[in-house]
Amino acid sequence: MNNNYPSDTFCLLPWVHLSTRPDGSMRVCCTANASSVGPTNDKEHGGQVGILKDDEGRPNNLNVSDFQTAWNSDYMKNVRKQMLNGEKPPSCLKCYKEEAAGHRSKRMWETHYWSQRVDVDKILQDTNEDGSVPPNLAYIDLRFGTKCQLACVMCSPHDSSGWIKDYKAIFPAVKNESLKEIMQWENKGSTNGSSYNWHKQNPVFWQQFYEQMPSMQQIYFAGGESLIIEEHYEILEEAIRRGLAKDLELRYNSNGVEWREDLFDLWKEFKLVRFHYSIDSIKEMNDYIRYPSKWKRQEEVFRILDTQTSDNVEVTIACAVQALNIHYLPDFIQWKLEQRYRKINMWPFGAGGISQHFVYWPAHLNVKVLPKWFKEKTREKYEAWYPWWEQNWELGIPSWHKGKITYEQFRSAEYGIKRLDGILSFMDSEDWSRRLPEMKEFLDLCDKQRGITFAETFPEMKDIFKDITDDRL
Repeated sequence: MNNNYPSDTFCLLPWVHLSTRPDGSMRVCCTANASSVGPTNDKEHGGQVGILKDDEGRPNNLNVSDFQTAWNSDYMKNVRKQMLNGEKPPSCLKCYKEEAAGHRSKRMWETHYWSQRVDVDKILQDTNEDGSVPPNLAYIDLRFGTKCQLACVMCSPHDSSGWIKDYKAIFPAVKNESLKEIMQWENKGSTNGSSYNWHKQNPVFWQQFYEQMPSMQQIYFAGGESLIIEEHYEILEEAIRRGLAKDLELRYNSNGVEWREDLFDLWKEFKLVRFHYSIDSIKEMNDYIRYPSKWKRQEEVFRILDTQTSDNVEVTIACAVQALNIHYLPDFIQWKLEQRYRKINMWPFGAGGISQHFVYWPAHLNVKVLPKWFKEKTREKYEAWYPWWEQNWELGIPSWHKGKITYEQFRSAEYGIKRLDGILSFMDSEDWSRRLPEMKEFLDLCDKQRGITFAETFPEMKDIFKDITDDRL
């Protein structure tokens, strides 16, 4: 972070952005912690840290409130004041922890990104003493319910309707008390005004949203799975009808399994589309993590996105780094580079490799859970593989950048080898191995329900539970 910002803890997002949860709750951003940042279900800050609260401390939900009110709620004002004063808001601890471990956080890259698109000095001048700011959203994160075809191993019914069937079968069989606590699905989208259908029959939200649209620069769609949710298409069509699309950027996190036939034609009308394709490994490992996806279909989607999308569409691989795939990231990056895609993660995105973010929930799938000996094995694998990427780095440079990017630029890129080093440092920064019994029981139950086998899919990992005794379960 540079010295032009008011403090070392400053992030631009609370001044330009609001994020929704699938149940209609609002939060500071998608990384703002709504569960736990530690190895246990930390309740020090009142449970749902990062979820905006009303004056009575209840979640500020779009079914019982509105985002204009939330924008200058006491919660948001306090976050802004804390950042200006050099304090670390509890909602933002994920980013600060990543940075402390040498990893480039969402706070860092979002602040850099938005500082080039908004007048930071004016934003700060317009900030009142109490932390309130003018009601102009530049960027909004929309999650219209939980409708989704997949039941990814690190997901839950809170975010995916595809998880409900397995949840009902798995949860009653859970014995580990800590695992039982972390898997709670108490509100089922119906407490404190929350609802997975919050976006339906909600005229106040839609009125405020379209009032804000002329000043918006970017809309981010995530899930559930946005590409199968009709309201997402209605927004695109309305932006085009109002003549606003040409000045509007779209951003997605999507599983890419299916979409409406006219999607690519709609995208052509927008200033820019950043499509983050959620893929977490290759072949059967990805099918295990992003159950019940099929690798053959995912490979087909890669080809479609690479060859059939217009020039205003940027495609990146959004890999959720977790205990199950961190050992295999070099394999994934090498596979991607060897495909010689035309536009997927081309420089500078992921230094031409892939893009990554950490899984925090469930905690037993966070990379810090792995036993020390396996962490060392993983580090050795990365260090042995780095020379290959260094020798083949130009595979991630598109034709229009050939001769313009040097090896030195590649080697110093924030999202290349430096990024992987940061991932390893974050993995090593804390020992959460006491959660291994939770991880084992969870995967065993998933395997039984889904007819898959962890040890066969990830053979290098089959011994990570060898030191667990029955009395720890």
